[in-house]
Amino acid sequence: MSERSQTVRAPQAQRIVFDIAVKAISAVGRHPALFLLLPSLYLLLVYPPIWKDVDALGQLIWQAGWGNILHYPPLYCFTGRIPFWLADSIQALLSGQPLPGLHLFSEQHPTWLGIEFLIIAQHAGLITALTVLVRTAARSQLSRGAITISCIAASSLYAQQQCAGSEAPSVSAIILLTAAGLWLYRSSSSRLRWIVFTIALFAAFGTRHINYLFVLWLPLVMIGHLLWSLWQRRRILTPELAKLGLAVACGGFALLADTLIVRVLIAQAGEEYRTDLGFVLSDRVTAFLYKLSDSERAALVEKLVAAEPDPIIQAAIRAESKVGSSHAELASTIQDALRQEGIAENVIQVRGDVSVFYAALAYLRTLHPKLIDLVLSDFLHGYVREDNSKLSLNRFLANRTAARMRKEDPQSWLPLDQLHSIDDQKTASALVTRASTDPYLMLWGPIPIAVMVLVNLGLTIFLIRRRQGEIGWLAQALLLTGAILYFANCICDYFNDRYTLPLLVCALAAFAVQVGALLDGQGKVSS
Repeated sequence: MSERSQTVRAPQAQRIVFDIAVKAISAVGRHPALFLLLPSLYLLLVYPPIWKDVDALGQLIWQAGWGNILHYPPLYCFTGRIPFWLADSIQALLSGQPLPGLHLFSEQHPTWLGIEFLIIAQHAGLITALTVLVRTAARSQLSRGAITISCIAASSLYAQQQCAGSEAPSVSAIILLTAAGLWLYRSSSSRLRWIVFTIALFAAFGTRHINYLFVLWLPLVMIGHLLWSLWQRRRILTPELAKLGLAVACGGFALLADTLIVRVLIAQAGEEYRTDLGFVLSDRVTAFLYKLSDSERAALVEKLVAAEPDPIIQAAIRAESKVGSSHAELASTIQDALRQEGIAENVIQVRGDVSVFYAALAYLRTLHPKLIDLVLSDFLHGYVREDNSKLSLNRFLANRTAARMRKEDPQSWLPLDQLHSIDDQKTASALVTRASTDPYLMLWGPIPIAVMVLVNLGLTIFLIRRRQGEIGWLAQALLLTGAILYFANCICDYFNDRYTLPLLVCALAAFAVQVGALLDGQGKVSS
């Protein structure tokens, strides 16, 4: 064979491979839900249900009270118990027993089947949200296929669903929120679209408190669109202003609904509504004080105490400098101080929680250089050190922590006697080892979240050059909102792998939106 014929055949072979790849990706795009289901099936078949340490215990097992109404958002805490009841009902029907009552606010004792139903429901929520995103972000089979494959590659999203805990529905809610926002940004003529967007916001708020900041996203997109119109000296149309007003109104309504539900539930539990943020902030304060020398810490405490007139808050400031890492010991110390002041027993817990909050604020308001350095360091760490594989493994490490806690305090964990993944440390550690060597869960290995952000930035540049900058700005506003959310998390709490999860979700959703616009060639917004 001559060199010339080989030269001619090479491009032909490349073209054949390219055509096959395009056809394969398009085939995936014809039925995205079917392919999005595959990772869930894999995890459900290969791994048992796992548990998010004491957090999920408080969310899904404890009876209604301070923990699962104020500390954790109640939406997941109580709707997540419905699968337990469904499993009990099925078993009652099969055995000829009467159907059990739906006691969502009582302490739960789920069967293995009930926990399995919960995990299946979480996977179903993710698949539904991803399918809606794929079909909203893209119109052609090729673009839908490309987005579907990208979503499948984000194994950490699926790993969250295998673990009982509020991070699982939070991922699905953020993805659904992105799809609903894109739907509205393209055309907001339907009242149904605004209702879906509001429900998505409410679902996000009901899974993690920090998700309140997603209320900024769509108004930020709209404001950017209006400012660009002014820069271009284009007349702003009434429908564009109406979109901004509706985005703000829907966010306000979702926030109000969430707050009202919390207030009603805590009143029914016989407790008083108050902030629970103080104990979260005390974790950040403890991490900050650890960076100070003994003399620096003592001087700072005395300075804050001297500036605070309330003796209980003074006691809280001193206590946080000594026992801030132990919430129980911190609460006990403050409650003892309140009793010495003659405060009535029925308001001690409320006053104590409020005092811890104001004491933590006193530390944060100092804007101490080492505090700022710690916050910025944690913020940077999330972008350059965290990746998909670490977020996948984090769920299995939390399950191992649950096994350790169960061994230390078996009485508290009795309701989960049928959850065998936390039977003992050996079982839980074996799951960690298996997950750490799982090729699917460890996808993207060393690729940090910062790289995903840069890829999105590159896509935005392409969109701007193709006069599709509106969609690029929507994606960048999503990344900016995720960054604000994570920065707020760094201010409020010490670093934890799982706190970077919204960053990865936002990066993936932004990527999906932009890839859909690029491959479809349709990024213009319909006002």
